[in-house]
Amino acid sequence: MAASTTGNSGVRSCCSLPNLLVWLLNLSLLVLAAAALGTVLLLRPHPTPFGWALVSVHATTLLSALAALYAQLTHLCFPTHVALALASLSGHALASLAFFLRYDHSLRLLGSARDRREQFVLAFMEEVLLLAMFLAQAVALVAACVVSRRWAREHEAVETEKAAVARKRGRKMARVQAESAAAAEAEVKAVDEKVMRCVGGSKKVHWAKNDGFEEC
Repeated sequence: MAASTTGNSGVRSCCSLPNLLVWLLNLSLLVLAAAALGTVLLLRPHPTPFGWALVSVHATTLLSALAALYAQLTHLCFPTHVALALASLSGHALASLAFFLRYDHSLRLLGSARDRREQFVLAFMEEVLLLAMFLAQAVALVAACVVSRRWAREHEAVETEKAAVARKRGRKMARVQAESAAAAEAEVKAVDEKVMRCVGGSKKVHWAKNDGFEEC
């Protein structure tokens, strides 16, 4: 019964809307982070320190998405996923602010050798991807927390049901053992009483010297 409940809760968790949303958002994050990483490398194949900072942000996003997918499959590593997601969100926010507030300076820090038009297009793509990743990461983190809380409630309910079934089984076994012990004791008493009746009602026979019997 408990196993059936666990299976049903697992099916409900896998088919729930927040769970599917987390899957889709993390798959989207994988695609967006890979695209943003490619954009940075297109601006300059050998990145500058600012470029490496963007690469680290995108790498953290990739790791966060992979950790989220692994956590959904195994219900493990959720704290690791949260830590990576928060680091990724911080990186997205800082990089977006850098492009918004100091666009020309950010382009100079990237040190791209491409012409101005290509730099503008690639930098604009990077900025859009950063904003998209920030929004997707934020929604994915909230949805993952909702799913994790639901998993915790379902696990607690299953454990409570298992404990109740175990207590019920224990009481039943104790009752059966008590009934068996009582039946065995009653049988022993019945045998003892039967033996006592046989002994008390029998006659003691003694062999007499005159080849006869003497009854007492």
